[in-house]
Amino acid sequence: MVPELRVLWEPVLLRDDEEGTIHSPGAFPTEAEAQKLLDVWRAEGRREPMAISVVNVYDTGEDCQADR
Repeated sequence: MVPELRVLWEPVLLRDDEEGTIHSPGAFPTEAEAQKLLDVWRAEGRREPMAISVVNVYDTGEDCQADR
């Protein structure tokens, strides 16, 4: 049986050169919830580049290897 693929949506602040993450507060079960946090950051005046990272959730390392 193939496990159901689960994902989390992680809002992140990026370095100005976009070569890495400078802040990641956590992850959300939907893209819409992650987007809400980006909207809050913008409303607070944050100007760093922002993104939403999609993270696959696996039960085991073997599941991850099988998905490669």
